[in-house]
Amino acid sequence: MVASTVKHFASELVDELWVDLARHIRVQALFDNESLARRFRGALLQWLVEIFPREPLDPTLFLMRQSEIGSTHARIQIPTSLSMLAARAFKRGIYNNLKHTRLSRDEFAQAALYVSGVVDIATAAITAAHISGLDRNLRAEEALRQVSIDHDFRAEREKQKASLAEWAQAVFFGSHIVGEADGVLPLSRSEFGLWFSHRANLLFGRTAEYASIARLVDHADTHIRQLRDGGAASRSQEHLREIRQIVGQINNLLSVQFSHSFDMGSARDPLSRLLNRRFLRAAISREIALRRRTSRAFSMIMLEISQFETLRARLGEAGADTVVQQTAAMLLNAVRSSDTVFSMGRETFLIIRVGTDGREAAVFARSIVESYAATHFSIDGQTVLKNTLNVGVIEYDGHPDPRRLVDQVANALRNEKVGK
Repeated sequence: MVASTVKHFASELVDELWVDLARHIRVQALFDNESLARRFRGALLQWLVEIFPREPLDPTLFLMRQSEIGSTHARIQIPTSLSMLAARAFKRGIYNNLKHTRLSRDEFAQAALYVSGVVDIATAAITAAHISGLDRNLRAEEALRQVSIDHDFRAEREKQKASLAEWAQAVFFGSHIVGEADGVLPLSRSEFGLWFSHRANLLFGRTAEYASIARLVDHADTHIRQLRDGGAASRSQEHLREIRQIVGQINNLLSVQFSHSFDMGSARDPLSRLLNRRFLRAAISREIALRRRTSRAFSMIMLEISQFETLRARLGEAGADTVVQQTAAMLLNAVRSSDTVFSMGRETFLIIRVGTDGREAAVFARSIVESYAATHFSIDGQTVLKNTLNVGVIEYDGHPDPRRLVDQVANALRNEKVGK
């Protein structure tokens, strides 16, 4: 009776719950488009019917399934409070509908206890897995925070200072040439700005200096907008003086930020020296959070050395390792400092390309493939020609689960290989 009642009224119960959930800001942020909301409501409906089957429950399979759901909730950052709200709403709704069945008073009491027990145990398992998943995510995020910048901190600091100076120079020159000021990027969209938002945020995001730099970047962008609007020459000079002071302040704060270095430990793949894939989920979660706040696109590119097994048979293990190392070095040279490159296995790599939609990422990926094809590797006196990379490209589509995004780009890579 419980199974048939739940199946009959499940859609109505989910609709009533969604009215309550939709009032929560967190839900609005997570499911900000209709397709995502529809999929989530479908998942709720399926879950509700699944936990009340007509046959007796298998406890082991039941708990495994709830743990999987809890892990997913942790990845997409659904608060446990919403799970509790859903549990209360579903129990109340099922009780009300069971009152109108042919159950006797004693049978109704037994059914109510059964419903309460199943929902409570399911919610407890989901919550336990959710807490465990959050703990793993926090540890990975902290580790990623410590390894997000190359181990040579002095070189990275000078690189970013040079990038900031280059932007300032473009502003000063552009403001003195008629029509050029309109082409100057805001600081937040410059090479330095992208690095600051996507990479420095991981390392320094919790510090007072980072918050100060963020405010200075906003001030600089305000002055750039006013420069573009034109006005009296005296006002333009005033804006330029303010920008010069801002650049100086940012430089000073960068010196403070880079004053401490971290032990890279096992954070990097020992062969390619790229970040290990265990940091990938934390990195993607960061980009998803930034996307919600800024609405800026980001894309993912997965690359694989073609016919690697044949290459390894020809060159030997040491030669194949050298090809992997040189490929990784080429990718690091090709990306911006705001992008992140991961090792996904011996011959497979993944790039998080920030501030870039799918079309732009595809163009960038093609340029890498073409450059790689023109590269001649010299391995122990042997010249390796006709080097090729398989590549898959996707743009973030708004789904909150990082693992789904990795699966999507892996499928894009497989489809590209099949197409060849």
